[in-house]
Amino acid sequence: MTAPQTFAPKTAIMHGTKSFWQSSDKCLYALALFALAWIFVLSGAAWLKLNALGMGFDLGMYEQVIWNTAQGRAFETSAFRYTNNHIGADLIVLEAILAPLYALLPATMTMLVAQVFTVALGALPMYLLARDRLKSNWAGLGIAIAYLLYAPLLYLTLNEFQPRAFALVCVLFAIYYLDKSRFRPYIAFLFISLLTRSDVALFVIMLGVLAFLWRKPWKFSIVPFVMGALWFVVAIFIVVPYFKTDSGGFIYFETYSWLGKTPGEMLVTILTNPLYVLQTVFTPPKIQFLIQVFGPTLPFSLLRPDVLLLAAPTFALNLLSQYNVQSNITRQYAAMLYPVMYASAVLGIAWLAKQKWFAPQKSRAFFVHAAVVWMLGLTIAESFVVGNPVVSQYRKGISPRVETVRGLVASVPAEAGLGISNHVGPFAGQRERFYFFPPHEYYTHNTFEVSQYILVDAQADGNTPGVKVGLEQLQSDPAWELLMQRDGYVLYRKKE
Repeated sequence: MTAPQTFAPKTAIMHGTKSFWQSSDKCLYALALFALAWIFVLSGAAWLKLNALGMGFDLGMYEQVIWNTAQGRAFETSAFRYTNNHIGADLIVLEAILAPLYALLPATMTMLVAQVFTVALGALPMYLLARDRLKSNWAGLGIAIAYLLYAPLLYLTLNEFQPRAFALVCVLFAIYYLDKSRFRPYIAFLFISLLTRSDVALFVIMLGVLAFLWRKPWKFSIVPFVMGALWFVVAIFIVVPYFKTDSGGFIYFETYSWLGKTPGEMLVTILTNPLYVLQTVFTPPKIQFLIQVFGPTLPFSLLRPDVLLLAAPTFALNLLSQYNVQSNITRQYAAMLYPVMYASAVLGIAWLAKQKWFAPQKSRAFFVHAAVVWMLGLTIAESFVVGNPVVSQYRKGISPRVETVRGLVASVPAEAGLGISNHVGPFAGQRERFYFFPPHEYYTHNTFEVSQYILVDAQADGNTPGVKVGLEQLQSDPAWELLMQRDGYVLYRKKE
């Protein structure tokens, strides 16, 4: 005889289903599905932008470094005037970390998809922080989705390849574990963040300051403060100069030369002539930049000035620079601000919800969810104001000229030195020797001397003054001959 079948009571089944849908699992599943869709859509947008000729020289520069490293030539580059090793420009250990993956999948899209995937991972610590502080799984989900839809973050993710983008998930996890007083993962994520770019060390230092303000055990303050300070000093003043081939300090200090020749002189100018500094910092474009960065998180992020302190170094680096693109959300320089904006807003909402004078106990849950909906709405609305790079990229499609540039780059002998204009860069990364055209004070300064071939996108780059002058020189110089002209590209070869 077979055993009689037994059935769980209907009420038990319904209770089990109900408990499942009341658990945090459904919000995590929803976030995972949204993040996967985001990765798919953003990866597609990155592919479209690459094949629409919308990326520039820096992508090729980073790919050359990673490709060389994968080939056993650690950090080698030919792109710069002042170094043959990318460590001479900045200490970016991330390039070596990505090299094995790139060796398995040697393509530009490997770098771009890795960036998209890593940025998407930042939604998890954002969800955890918001869920725990706002006491709501739904609030955590809303904040995490808002973060991934944040227009500056979308611009960053699609802005070629940017090492700082890989730091965001690390610092978000570090903030979360600091809030939880979990020292080991807190320090581990801070250390990993240092491997992306040297200026991230300033963020690490400020997390030590925040831990002190939050009265965490001393190790939460001392270790990141010392670790960040040592990394920054050793990287900027010892390691980077060692790999430079010319005299001089950290090249990026030159963008602040209006303040002084050395960091000490710059600090003296800031302290002794604040009005002069403020006049330069608070210009209309930079005020617009601040509004765009803060916009979706207002007013809640302003309620936590302690958390906003994390952004102080990045704000200083961007606002004090006379290099205008550093205060532009379509570029990468403000990347470290983005996790701070949403983390401070979450903690601002949590603080406000606890104030008895603001909301009675019964209405606090309603306020929290209303605040999250407000932030989500502002985040979406901002994309209509500043533009959504994902939507615009899908509208553009790919360029019919992309196969032409790929073919022209491939036609140049691999061992030859190739001079390239900005928009050719993304297609030349797998070469040992390529140089920026026209000659540039930071990139290649002697392009005509070191190149055997020069390939210029005259359609996209030809109107820039330097390229125009360079093309005129190529046309008039008897040492160079026009080898091919096709679809707006011109390829010159040096005569033997």
